[in-house]
Amino acid sequence: MKKKRMLKKQVAVVLFLLGLAIGGLSLSRHYKSSAASPKQAAKVPEHVMYKHLFHHVMALKKRTEDTEKEGKDASQFKTHFIRKANLSPEQSRILEEVAGEFDQEEQLIAAKAKPLVEAYKAQYPNGQVPHGQTPARPPEELRKLSEERDAAVLRARDSLHVRLGDEEFKRFDNFVKTHIAPNIEIH
Repeated sequence: MKKKRMLKKQVAVVLFLLGLAIGGLSLSRHYKSSAASPKQAAKVPEHVMYKHLFHHVMALKKRTEDTEKEGKDASQFKTHFIRKANLSPEQSRILEEVAGEFDQEEQLIAAKAKPLVEAYKAQYPNGQVPHGQTPARPPEELRKLSEERDAAVLRARDSLHVRLGDEEFKRFDNFVKTHIAPNIEIH
């Protein structure tokens, strides 16, 4: 019984690391209207909050492009952070630029991780660890790439801080902590 629990935990850890290496989690719910408690926001690491934010910005950008290709009005997607986070159009443009720069860096990291993940997965056809076996530890390079991605998120956050300025960044950071963090579930 103890071996089974340990195996399940190891498989969960491996799957978690693989998920992080390939691209992480995505923000799927809308912002909550009520503010998060400081305790709740404190539970979500900065790099996770900002990774979600940057992914959301890029998803809105893609949605804008797709909607415009269909000849429809995409202003609700273009102005999302102007309305929700009370950003100026220029600040919204800066946020989109920083998110785009992070997205490019993250794609490079994911490209490095992909062959490592595929090789690891190849050990377990159909995603099943053979009965009685303990899954192999993920390659150390994957952990390093995950750390590299987390550092890239924080660099992008810092770039946003510099480009928005202290006062505006502080206000926006509060928005992230009260409206992005509550929608993130850490497993």
